[in-house]
Amino acid sequence: MNSTAKKKRRIEGVKNEEKLADSDNIENHPGKKFKKHRKHTAKFRIKSTGECASLEKPLNDRVPLMLTDIQHLLLHSLLGNLNLSQPPRWYVLEKCDRISQTTCLILEGISIQHWEKYSDNLQNTKNIFTDFVEILTPSVYNGSLVQELALVPLSEVDKEGIIQKYGSMNLALEARKDLMVMMKAVFPVSNKTDEKVKEQTEDKFPRTQLILSAWQLIEENYPVPIKGKLKNAYADYVMTKDEYMPVTINSPMFGLDCEMCITNAGSELTRVSIVNEKHETIYESLVKPYNDITDYLTRFSGITQTLLCDVTKRLKDVQDDIRELLPPDAILVGHSLNIDLHALKMMHPYVIDTSLIYNFTGQRTRKPKLKTLAKEFLDVDIQTGKAGHCSVEDSLATLKLVQLKLSKDIEYGDAVHTNRQKYKENIINKISKTEELALSIFNHMIEQRKSSLVVGCDDITGDYHSYLSQAKESVTSHLKKAKPKKVKLNTVDEVEEVIEKLSEATKEYNFAMAHLKLELNSDTEAEQMQIVDKWINTVWNDLNPNALYVVVFGGTTNDNGVAMMKVKSY
Repeated sequence: MNSTAKKKRRIEGVKNEEKLADSDNIENHPGKKFKKHRKHTAKFRIKSTGECASLEKPLNDRVPLMLTDIQHLLLHSLLGNLNLSQPPRWYVLEKCDRISQTTCLILEGISIQHWEKYSDNLQNTKNIFTDFVEILTPSVYNGSLVQELALVPLSEVDKEGIIQKYGSMNLALEARKDLMVMMKAVFPVSNKTDEKVKEQTEDKFPRTQLILSAWQLIEENYPVPIKGKLKNAYADYVMTKDEYMPVTINSPMFGLDCEMCITNAGSELTRVSIVNEKHETIYESLVKPYNDITDYLTRFSGITQTLLCDVTKRLKDVQDDIRELLPPDAILVGHSLNIDLHALKMMHPYVIDTSLIYNFTGQRTRKPKLKTLAKEFLDVDIQTGKAGHCSVEDSLATLKLVQLKLSKDIEYGDAVHTNRQKYKENIINKISKTEELALSIFNHMIEQRKSSLVVGCDDITGDYHSYLSQAKESVTSHLKKAKPKKVKLNTVDEVEEVIEKLSEATKEYNFAMAHLKLELNSDTEAEQMQIVDKWINTVWNDLNPNALYVVVFGGTTNDNGVAMMKVKSY
């Protein structure tokens, strides 16, 4: 090394030492300490979907979140990204690995109406939180808030295969076994089940895993009867049944496709076709639009003026026919079926969309054409003539595509799944190989060496007992060489003691949850809400920096609830 190079190296060494000294001074200088911490601070913020549920939105423009959405946030904060291949749908959690602890306070019996009426009595709460969202709560449809928060169902295959099949915990939750839980929040689904049990012999995996979840229906612009913005938008829509049965692995599938034209009022239905699993056409009808047709769209629809000349059947007649035809647990199959349901002005809970379960690019937003899927996977040419599409042909193609996938596996034909197999090696050793139909949030915490405490009075903790017991029994045998972390349930006598125990738990447990059932007295509601405000503030003050704090007002049988969340900064 020549003298010039040696001199340059000495100078660079001195500069590096000066930089290190300066950084030490910055870290040790009281006035600059926040710069050091800011780099390591987790941050929470809502994005567009969350903003649509924000209480700042007018009621008629609001689309509530699901309780499942809150559950996803809790899991995310506890378990980290777990190789999330898709960002959470309603929030952003920056530097989630920096979350020091997660605390959740559940207050059943308080609704969005209480929030609005006694807002002035919740000053501490409003000072702590900046994000408040409306949530659909189980009490409205006689569901269990404990079940929806505690139970985290996965796929019906062994857990070792989850990352291979889904790529992430988030996507596994989309295929949750208790699909009916959130569907009941949106559609009138009966609690009755079909007593006739049939053996499913042909499908290689449950067809229910392909059904869109309630929030996916909303995300994909399917018509759903949720109050607020969506209820107003679909005021003139009808449901396919007045009441539905829970969907099962034996529920029948029906391919559906519609053709439309353009009238002076917009797009309107001109033809509808439905086929069954035996590939039989069980319904076929031309439809006369109510308004004057300005474009028959013949090159796409195949509909001409001559075809519709003597047609008398109207949209209302078709709706009545379909309501009469479909069984209460029917699964509708189609390609971008949301468009067809909008044309029919009908709403249906159980949908399989071939534009989502098949994919070439690995990106859900880039949807393949039905013509391409039919050629690639069925080796069939459809939509070939110049006379337009045939709704029978298209509906049959979508049904055959679903049947083909069910005869293979859930990854078949879907690059979104197959491209994620590379993630498997990263965390596969963290996943136990037990077979579970549904796992609680506590299972995941035990497996990830997390500790948790649930505290409440005896009117609520019994509901959590089965989940905690199941978690310990299911996981302990797979952790023989490692002592499981604490997963405890604490029952106390007084409400104030619940809050006290929760505050103490924030220092000791990775996850601390308190759950209270409150009965507000109309004569003393204002005072009770002030006490609730005090509780929320007490727990907040005892949290360490970088802790995620989630408070859920569980709603009532008449009204939805409110959720608020924030990461405590330094």
